Amino acid sequence: MSTTADEGATARSLQLDSAAGWAVALSASLATFAVFAVAYSFGVVLASIRDEFSIGTGLASLLFAIPTFLYFVLGVFTGRLGDRYGPRRVLFAGAVALGVGLWATSLAQSLWLAMTTYVLGVGISVACAYVPMVSVVGGWFERHRTAALGVAVAGIGLGHFAGAWAAEWLIELYGWRDTYRVLAVVSTGLLMLAAIAARRPPHVAPPSEMPSLRRLMHNRRYTLLYFSMMLLSASLFVPIIYIKDYLDDLGKPGGQWLISIIGLASLLGRLALGALGTVLPLMRLYQLSFTIMGLSYLIWLFAGDNYTVLVIYTLVMGCSYGGFIALSPAVAAELFGLAGLGGVLGALYTAAGIGGLVGPPLAGLLIDGAGYRVTIVAAMIIALTSVPLLVASGRARVVPLATVGTGETAARATTPAQREQFPTAPAARAGDAAAAVPLSDAAPAAGLGQRGPVTVQSFRAAPAQEALGPESIDSVLLLSFGGPEGPDDVMPFLRNVTRGRDVPAERLAQVAQQYLRHGGVSPINEQNRALLAALSGELARRGTPLACYWGNRNWHPYLRDAVGQMASEGRRHAAVIVTSAFSSYSGCRQYHEDLAQAASEVPGAPRLSRVRVYGNHPGFAGALAERIREALDGARLRSDVHTLFTAHSLPSRMAASCDYEAQLRDAAETVAGMAGLSGQIEVVYQSRSGPPHVPWLEPDVNDRLAQLGSAGCRTVLVVPLGFVSDHMEVLVDLDTKARAAAARTGITMVRARSVGTHPLFVEALVDLVEETAGLRAERPAVGRLGPRPDSCAPGCCPLERGA
Repeated sequence: MSTTADEGATARSLQLDSAAGWAVALSASLATFAVFAVAYSFGVVLASIRDEFSIGTGLASLLFAIPTFLYFVLGVFTGRLGDRYGPRRVLFAGAVALGVGLWATSLAQSLWLAMTTYVLGVGISVACAYVPMVSVVGGWFERHRTAALGVAVAGIGLGHFAGAWAAEWLIELYGWRDTYRVLAVVSTGLLMLAAIAARRPPHVAPPSEMPSLRRLMHNRRYTLLYFSMMLLSASLFVPIIYIKDYLDDLGKPGGQWLISIIGLASLLGRLALGALGTVLPLMRLYQLSFTIMGLSYLIWLFAGDNYTVLVIYTLVMGCSYGGFIALSPAVAAELFGLAGLGGVLGALYTAAGIGGLVGPPLAGLLIDGAGYRVTIVAAMIIALTSVPLLVASGRARVVPLATVGTGETAARATTPAQREQFPTAPAARAGDAAAAVPLSDAAPAAGLGQRGPVTVQSFRAAPAQEALGPESIDSVLLLSFGGPEGPDDVMPFLRNVTRGRDVPAERLAQVAQQYLRHGGVSPINEQNRALLAALSGELARRGTPLACYWGNRNWHPYLRDAVGQMASEGRRHAAVIVTSAFSSYSGCRQYHEDLAQAASEVPGAPRLSRVRVYGNHPGFAGALAERIREALDGARLRSDVHTLFTAHSLPSRMAASCDYEAQLRDAAETVAGMAGLSGQIEVVYQSRSGPPHVPWLEPDVNDRLAQLGSAGCRTVLVVPLGFVSDHMEVLVDLDTKARAAAARTGITMVRARSVGTHPLFVEALVDLVEETAGLRAERPAVGRLGPRPDSCAPGCCPLERGA
């Protein structure tokens, strides 16, 4: 087995917020210390380089600016490589690059050779050590993520402090060339040491579930955050590079100590604000860091040659700078999720790369031409300009209405034979709506979502297109439960979910805390985006790239708004895919009702035809069976392991009015057989939310784990049968609560992943779209119950009032 596979298997056997996670955070701190001690000591080496090659300040600053740009841009690729292969290999590559690059720089006799070797060595090594290590630390933590990220990036501040001091001392003793030889040996050794402790987090998203960077660039919040980081970075490197030169021009000593103070203060800022980020609003702290950093330039502007005031400036600037560095990865994790965080951070940090490339050379030219006062004022204005952009980013809604694919593309891809055989469908009547949707991120018996204003991303309306099959399907609608996209969304979302159910305020507050521990962002949103993209890709692969839309019951983008967008873009008949695989009132019938209501509220709404319930479709069952085999192989379990298949609990009276339990038992037996499980299997339930006196389906997964532990069982495989993605209920009720219940009784709990965007599942959903379009006569099903009907029969799955 490969090193990466071993690393992943080892990590999966460990837990979040554990000692192993803190070991990874410390290894990240060591890695960032090693590379930034070199990168940020350049302000000390600047004068020696300038004198050696007889160049101006602006040109010499390129030796800092270009590597800065390079390591932030390369972070896009190293972040993705770290997500895919783990951090260890990436760190080893960075260690080699840094050692070779610095040694070659020390031997260079021309400016351009020195620039090339230094730029490549430092740029590649920082890219390999920073983004991959910071992102992997984020995946190791849930409750203490912000604090752990503060520890991970504390190495930057410590490297800044120690690197400047050590470089000054070494240059005085040996000159700049031997200094770089010493740094080459020491820093390479430290990176190798850090690589030994680096390992993947326990739960790694597969590449298919990682967010698309192209979609991120169309996200308004991401774009505003990107430009605010770019402006701030253009100014923040000015004191790091030039404050020693500033004092030298005034004939004052001690400039290297000011650089070290910036590093030391940033270390304190990283640790302090990283800790505060666990209890105070993260985005507010982030905005405060930006504001203080911009205003701090006023202290430098009026300091003159007063060393004490300059020390105060470096302390204030360094603390706010440390907050910016510490909070950036935590903010990215909060806004965009943990799946593929390395790639997201890498893309986001290109903003800092652009700022670092442009800011220092322009500042050097200003210093040479107009002096330091003008340069300081310019840096302050640029830094403060970043603040309103960041504030706007915090207020922007994360989720616009999303469309994947366009009518024009679909029309071009439709063959002449298809156009001749399947004419365009006539306009649908509002009363024709018949479809349904999902069960997902909260209590099952949810009320209708709140109807309110939504920020809609503008899409050019595509003309009517030739459609798919005799039923003239011209689009696909993915319907889901919805979930909050930030801390301010949590309570309004929960009120939508529980409207009309008399849920006590204290219960809502408890559930809100579960979301807030994850940054107030539900994973279901990014998972739905990934599934939407996968559906669009599979449709395109088959030559029928229909436009795909996404709507929710309880949060933006609301179902009604999605249907309104479809109507405005000329859609006439949509196949509706739900994110609930089994039948119950809340998982099936209620979504029929929601779709009928949305169609009645939207003039010219398309006809909405729901694909059948697919809990016993061979594609769903096969995908889950493969997830089970992945879990068995990863944890090295035998096939006779005791297995618990989990699903959302329902009130017993509600369950008695449908065949939800029978479907789950049949599916569990079928999937177990497909996966080759030979041990005992059971269906258990989770996520009950009603009052204690109302009976719900049992056994509860936590109770059953306690019973099994008391009976001497030591290993249990848990399979989320009733969920199509690893959303909040899976993370909280299984990965946190059930895992803790298992640990209390001495059980090692291994969880299989949900089907997510498994290719078999995606292909099955597109098969169902084609089935709904009339292109497939077969209705495949596995198990004993046979295929489900397309729509609910009269009286099926009624809502039991008072249940």
